[in-house]
Amino acid sequence: MSGNAGYNYTVSVSTTQSGTYNEIPSSNGTFSRTADVLDVTDTTNVGYHTRLLNLLDSACNVSANWDATNTALLAVESAFENRTTLWVKVLPDGVAGNGKKFPVVVENYSIPLDVTSSTKVDVSFQGAGAVIADDA
Repeated sequence: MSGNAGYNYTVSVSTTQSGTYNEIPSSNGTFSRTADVLDVTDTTNVGYHTRLLNLLDSACNVSANWDATNTALLAVESAFENRTTLWVKVLPDGVAGNGKKFPVVVENYSIPLDVTSSTKVDVSFQGAGAVIADDA
């Protein structure tokens, strides 16, 4: 489990929605959900904008400790190279059933090359479908 100060989160990946999820050894991450906002203002709005939410989107970014043998990182790299979809499960408190999961494509898989004491990998996932509740 990853996290700091008693707040444990996990980010895991699977090749299928109901398959086995393997945890990414993450040191930090972000799960975000956004929406396209459409301005539908017309001249009857008396000086105010009118907006509607349109398409929803999701993303997850993770920094992890790189490990050439980690099952999750191998799956992520393979999905990137083969342009295949993965499923990501995000558990904000590390408790099964309390999070979300969604299909993704791997937008970025990079290993920063610097002189620090450990090797990291940065991964960006872009949503490729609906976000659903984690069914534990």
